[in-house]
Amino acid sequence: MPPFIRFSNPIRLEKLTHVMQIRGVDVRVHWTVFVVTAIILAGVARRPGLTILGLAAYFSVMLIHETGHLLLAQRKGCNVLEVDLYPIFGVTRFTTPWSRLDHCVIAWGGVLAQAVVFIPIVLWVHFFGYSHIEGVNMMFAILNFFSLGVSLLNLLPIRPLDGSIAWGIAPAFLAAKRARISRKPMYR
Repeated sequence: MPPFIRFSNPIRLEKLTHVMQIRGVDVRVHWTVFVVTAIILAGVARRPGLTILGLAAYFSVMLIHETGHLLLAQRKGCNVLEVDLYPIFGVTRFTTPWSRLDHCVIAWGGVLAQAVVFIPIVLWVHFFGYSHIEGVNMMFAILNFFSLGVSLLNLLPIRPLDGSIAWGIAPAFLAAKRARISRKPMYR
């Protein structure tokens, strides 16, 4: 099995720049991400370190979300082709799942991965409060409240958001259960 994360060396700027692999899957960043990052950094002379931390947290939210899809797609036996990150969204491309239920589970993967990050941070802030370090507080804010907002937005049942597929999990689960029951032999 390949290492969980492997960074590209060297990085060659292209329309979609290969920056790393996660579990053997290429992660590419669209050129507009670099432009947006450069514009944000150019406009911030007072606190560039804090800005870089904020940008890293922002893009981490998207990467965590897409990694959740990647992991569940691989777990469901799909071949994950690539993960592409854009300035305000990401796309995980994988082969068609075996069933509608599997596709719904994969759609929930992004939100579940974000929950693994934001729930402990929300609990930490609730019980212990914020830090005295401004950079840590910003990371907390982005990785919990912003991440929670992104999750809720992404669960809206409209295309191309994950909610358009994810909310089909209950009917897909019931259909799969009925199919298993109908295949069981009846003994008397």
